Formats: sequence, C-alpha cells, structure tokens
Amino acid sequence: MKLGGVDLRLDYGDPTGEAIACRSKCALFDFSFVKTVRLQGKHARRAVENFASRSLAELPEKKIAYALHVDTDGNALSDLTIWKIASDIFEVMSGRAEDVADLLGVTEGDLYATDLSADRAIFALQGPHSLAVLRRLGAFGIEELRYFHFETIHVGNIPCIVGRLGYTGEAGFEIIAARADAPRLWRLLSAQAKPAGFIAADALRIEAGFVLFANEFRLPVTPHELGLERFYAGTAKHTPRLKLVSFSAETGELIWPWRPVAPEPPSTPGDIVVTSSCYSTLAKRILGLGYVSAGTEEKASLRDPAGTFQKIEATPLPFYGPARLRPRAAWDFGHNRATS
Repeated sequence: MKLGGVDLRLDYGDPTGEAIACRSKCALFDFSFVKTVRLQGKHARRAVENFASRSLAELPEKKIAYALHVDTDGNALSDLTIWKIASDIFEVMSGRAEDVADLLGVTEGDLYATDLSADRAIFALQGPHSLAVLRRLGAFGIEELRYFHFETIHVGNIPCIVGRLGYTGEAGFEIIAARADAPRLWRLLSAQAKPAGFIAADALRIEAGFVLFANEFRLPVTPHELGLERFYAGTAKHTPRLKLVSFSAETGELIWPWRPVAPEPPSTPGDIVVTSSCYSTLAKRILGLGYVSAGTEEKASLRDPAGTFQKIEATPLPFYGPARLRPRAAWDFGHNRATS
C-alpha cells in the first residue's frame, strides 16, 4: 500500500498483537512517509496561515498546531501539523505529497521554503510505557512536555525533535531525526517497543476517531462535515450536508487496510458511505468511519447501499476515549518509572 507515494510496511507479522501492544504497553511506528516543508522569513506565518486557513498568531514557539488544507470550494484536501520552530520559522507536515509542491510554490517577500522530507525520519512511539522507553534511552526532561508541544533532546545520544502527540489515541511521542541516524535510532527504540505497521496504526486511529486524508477526504467534505471546524478559520460555504460517524458492523472477509472505491455521498437518510474499516480488538468486531446525511438521527438504523457491511450500529465518535483525555493526561509514573 502506498501513502504519499511511499510504500508502507503493513505489519511485522502480527497486526492484532501490534495494536494490543500499543494499547497496553508501547509500540513503534515508522511514519517517515509524512512530508515536511520548512517556511522561513518575515512572511512565513502569513503564508502558513493562508495555506492552513487557521490563525497562528497566538501559537508559541515549540508548540504544534493541527490544521486543515482546503480547496477553493472549502473541501478538505489534507490535514497538517504545524510546528513553530521560531518566530519566523514554521515546519508543515502532511501525508499528502501534493502539499509539498504547493508549499514550495509559495513566494512572498523574503519567504524561503525548503523540502526537508528526504533528510528526515519520523518515528512514533505510542502507548502508556512510551515515556519509560525514552527515559531508558537517556531522554530526560520531557516528563512535563505538554500535549502538542515539542522539545529538542537526545535519544540514545542521537539528536532528535520530540513532540508529544500521536495518531493512536494513546499517550506518546513523535520523534524526528536525521535520515542518516534512522537505522540506529530504530534499533534502539525497537529493542524497547514492539514494531508496528500500518494495519495496526489504521485500526488504532479508527478506534480513536482520527481521519485519514486518503480515506475520509475522498468525498468532497468540509471541515464542518468532518467535525473539525474548530481547527479551521474559514467560512462554511454551505450548510453541512453530511456528518462523519463511527459504527460497528459485520462483514465477510475484510481486506485490510480497507479503502472505499469511488465513494459517492449518501443519497437516502439512513444510508452510510463507509470510508474506513478495521477489525477492532476493543469492539471485538468490525469498526469503521463513514458519512451519513446531516439530518440522520443519532440512533437511526444504518445501511450500506454497497452491501459490504451488515448489522450496522452507530457508536460514539470516537469509539475509544470519547473525552480525548488520554493523550493529555499526566503520565502514569507507576508504569513509566519502570526500569525493565
């Protein structure tokens, strides 16, 4: 499977076990398919704000902002993380390869844009024991690192940028290092945490209610229809016609990772257009994300017009951690002070 033009490692032999390890202990993911563009100069903030349709005026240094890139009709193309390195330096990360060309094409005054993607590796260390793993590798001083903040530290004597965020609903970190240091850093981390592939990452993010641009953005949907309007400063061009929901269901053999073929918006109330699906170890059945008509009642019966999924039941969105407290919560030092 390709994402952002890069072949993804789907698993390391046990995708279900990899997902369970992330929920119960710690798992290590390679997210180096994500592209990074650095914008630097007096007009950098304005250029990033225009691209992301979000104000960054109050964003402090060493803080990360989540944002959306939309087209001229206001439909989402990609989701982004924006890392403020300094007052005039921002790094924009996206899984959508086209965003690199768009950002490199921005020209304004003394603005300089640089593609850093080829020179970087991005690993995600996720799960309740992730802090303990970093501490064992000499990465101290990040115990108080707040959610969506980052710091420059050494992990096993390798210089890294470490941010407290992730794509699993668990407490954890994203770790950025020079590509030349990636093999050694992976060996150090994978000796302490279970390597996990995209199948596990896909299941975990579906449980946590996180969208994947290659799936949830395949329909023309606005930030409001995604339920992500709080990250978007633009004006809605029409009243939301769709809404993103979580569901559990039954189906035959699931080809995983699952992706819809040429999805069309639902035409009848109660129809659901499925955009993501996985086998969830938490739900003990198929779990997924999809779109229904905006007027569909919360407990309405749902049906898949394509006939792929049966016995569909709406579930809370997100299915895992509805209050989204887990990534923001204080570390459980009973686990993270462990030395083995």
